[in-house]
Amino acid sequence: MRKYSIVIVTYQMRETLRNTLEALNHMEGFRRDEYEVIVSDDGSTDGTQEYVRGINRNYEMKYIFTERSKLSCRNRARNLGIKEAGGEIIICMDGDVLAKKNLLSEFDRCYSLDSNIVVAGARIMLEQDVEYEAVHDQSIFMKHRFDGSNNDSLDDRYRKYNVLSYNSNAMKHSWLMAHTNIVSIPKKYINKVGLFSEEIKGWGFDESELMYRLFKEGAKFIINHKIEVLHQPHNEIRDTPESVKVNEFTNNISLFFMKHPDALIELPANLADYFMNDQMLKLFSPAHAILRRIELNLKNTEELQEIKQVIIKCLNEEGLELDVYDDVETTDLDIWIQLLGETKSIIKYFPMSKRITSNVLAGGEK
Repeated sequence: MRKYSIVIVTYQMRETLRNTLEALNHMEGFRRDEYEVIVSDDGSTDGTQEYVRGINRNYEMKYIFTERSKLSCRNRARNLGIKEAGGEIIICMDGDVLAKKNLLSEFDRCYSLDSNIVVAGARIMLEQDVEYEAVHDQSIFMKHRFDGSNNDSLDDRYRKYNVLSYNSNAMKHSWLMAHTNIVSIPKKYINKVGLFSEEIKGWGFDESELMYRLFKEGAKFIINHKIEVLHQPHNEIRDTPESVKVNEFTNNISLFFMKHPDALIELPANLADYFMNDQMLKLFSPAHAILRRIELNLKNTEELQEIKQVIIKCLNEEGLELDVYDDVETTDLDIWIQLLGETKSIIKYFPMSKRITSNVLAGGEK
């Protein structure tokens, strides 16, 4: 069994962090020595360390506190946590999310198939504060699940996946889908390409520079639709005004493209507006002309091998789009398709439990 190191960055969010850490006590199928949690506190002054003491009943926790300074930023806090990590796989997680009990088993399902991958999950957005007891008894996860008719609850990635598919190879620039609210990276890759860039500070686009370096190194980016976390609403003491966020985001994007001008084939005229207003669907969409489409439906596990054989036969047909609809979602088909890598045909994979209603799409994606 691989060992996982969950690195959490926090600042002035002790209530949400307490819930985050409590959820991690409920991981199914993992012993105490098979995962650890590193909390990197970026200078909290609200008594966070004492407030969460002893919450880790089923795992070892390291708590790193760093005084605030001119060097302070989320990437620095992430790096300090990663340096303390002893696991083969680093899971980056925000201090305001709640992980379902299948979190580690789903990451492990991916790494049992390929150890050279970066695995991204997504978030369900909550509107109301979360009580600790609802996390402790796990009722929060029964109450809040994926709802394709609720636009406000959906991470923006869901709307893109609903169009582009949950196959990372069916989109361009899949590294942009990997966010540190929930993503895993093999530590061997971090040892190769280095840590998060501490030049990139403030809000927005802060993790993308490392993700691009991982992509250039040859890491495969995998979307796992079963890895979902609940995002807790919170009011940070350092709540950032929207105008400041825009400035920070603009600066981070400028720094990114100064370092990596080749990251996009064609740069939009106004980068900040392009990314801040999420006009990226065209950016992710392949440019291939579609001459014909084939629809495949997995209705039961007995059809799995037949569907895989059809996909393999069609890999090298240019102009073909294969649309795979999965009603089963208990096989390895979702990850297997992504591990095929880039193909001449476009293979789209859609888990039917994640379909979004048309009214949500009409109001959400550009």
